[in-house]
Amino acid sequence: MTYDSRLNKAIELHNMGALNEALDIYQSLLQMTPENSDIWNLLGLISQSKGEHLKAIDSFLNAVKYSPKPFALYYFNLGLSYKAVNKKNEAKDAFLRAVNIDPQLKEVWNFLGVVLEECGDHSEAIKSFCKALDIDNDYEDARANLCFYTKDYLTIERLALAQENNFILNLKAGILLDDTEKKEFFLRRAVNVEPDRIDGLMALANFLLSNNIKSEALVLYHKVLNLNDDNFDAILAVANIYLDKGDYANAEKYFNKSFEICRDNFDAYLNYGTLLYKQKKINQALEAYRKAININPESAEVSYNLSLILKDLGEFEEALGLMFNAYLRDSKNNLYAINIMETLAELALENSEMALKIAQNWHNTMPDNIFSKRLLRGICGEQDEVNDEEYVALLFDEFAYTYDEKMANLDTKIIDKIKEIIPEIKGSVLDLGCGTGCVGASLHNGDVKFIGVDLSANMIDLARKKGVYEELYCESINTFIKNKKNLKDVDLVIASDVFCYLGDIDNILGNLKNKKIVFSVEKSDDCINKDYYLQANGRYKHSKKYILDIAKKYKFKNCDIYELSIRKEANLDVCGMLVYMW
Repeated sequence: MTYDSRLNKAIELHNMGALNEALDIYQSLLQMTPENSDIWNLLGLISQSKGEHLKAIDSFLNAVKYSPKPFALYYFNLGLSYKAVNKKNEAKDAFLRAVNIDPQLKEVWNFLGVVLEECGDHSEAIKSFCKALDIDNDYEDARANLCFYTKDYLTIERLALAQENNFILNLKAGILLDDTEKKEFFLRRAVNVEPDRIDGLMALANFLLSNNIKSEALVLYHKVLNLNDDNFDAILAVANIYLDKGDYANAEKYFNKSFEICRDNFDAYLNYGTLLYKQKKINQALEAYRKAININPESAEVSYNLSLILKDLGEFEEALGLMFNAYLRDSKNNLYAINIMETLAELALENSEMALKIAQNWHNTMPDNIFSKRLLRGICGEQDEVNDEEYVALLFDEFAYTYDEKMANLDTKIIDKIKEIIPEIKGSVLDLGCGTGCVGASLHNGDVKFIGVDLSANMIDLARKKGVYEELYCESINTFIKNKKNLKDVDLVIASDVFCYLGDIDNILGNLKNKKIVFSVEKSDDCINKDYYLQANGRYKHSKKYILDIAKKYKFKNCDIYELSIRKEANLDVCGMLVYMW
């Protein structure tokens, strides 16, 4: 075959999608004519199609180098690959060279507008889109970008609705519009039009992930990686999904793959540190978090995550320094405040003087903070003047999504003891402070109707998902039981790990005086002559005498008290009481 016939055959294969076969012919032709700019351009297009943009850039640069005269198309192709690897300035320069050579290339003006927008030059970007439309007023890609970057919601939605098979219009509408249903509609339509377009797949996958539809998002990210196995955003998203699912082996595989591509991504190191921490690989987790903090020293999240490791290692002072650093940067994050409380409570067991000093400084800095108030009063052994219910609501709204895991780690024996003392639970059971529904899930059988009450809306949502509660109420215990109608048909009341967050439980038990009730409390030290008192950890201890006095006051016929370990804290048993009154 002649040179020209071989070239024509390669181009034919290229157009048919037989990229490897075309590549072989191009490379053999290049050996014969190593300075053929057209062959270098074609090689670049094949690399571009495969997502190998660094290779494509080298090929396009050679095409530019060996071209007898400036050729706009070479610069355009070069700009596309620069854009694909996020080299915005280089892409802008390439596109500008292209339009200087041939000002009538509408596609170049369109992509130049996108790059200018990404570089922050909004006014010049708009001019570029308008120039593309001046050349061809029906050029829908430029129209879509113009609407997108000027946030012309109505126009882009109208255009996308009228153009079912226009990928760009549907993609831009799906990205721009705020309405969730509309976003999903247009993104799915874009993917249906061009199922192998990575930008469409990524946009839909990101949307699904943001709406917690992780399984379908994972499928789409994997499809992206089948098209381009070096797509960093897809790799990192897959790693994070596997981390959330608890599939640590696959999560580690994809995090390591992400580091092969990029070694300075903050989110990758932050989440990899979390993976290692969950696997108890403490030293490796510390290293990952420190790499993250070197990349972004201003991050509250990485300071906080690093502090948790130091807390586990017993380095309370250093941990607290990082926690306060995180909290001062993000003072609306109650989780940071809660862990400051917990860490100071543990420090108080070792060095009460230092814990008190830090607590006082925190309170002086943030005197209206509900957590600093409660902590200081707990360390000082004072009664809490802060509203218990407000504290509980804030606390458990934060802990809701990790509550079941946390309780499993606390090795609580309360449910087992309830089953032992009341082996056959029947009828209507009122679960006070039901949380995520652990009690209902553990005691549920065909003979029980469960009613749950909790202050935390997040807890109620999770309890509802367990599917064992016939009725759920998001309100305070006191408010609920004051309405006697709520108690009319109740056969048993349970309050497991609830009253330790409330000091005075006299009124609650008084309103339940004609009911069977089983509840747990933390047992106070016998040497302390108080009915109940607040601890540094934010929970109360109650005395045995206080419980017996209430039983006598409201004429309960029986009051059985069982002493047991109700949880583990700092690997130590917490002495408590399970009380059964009727």
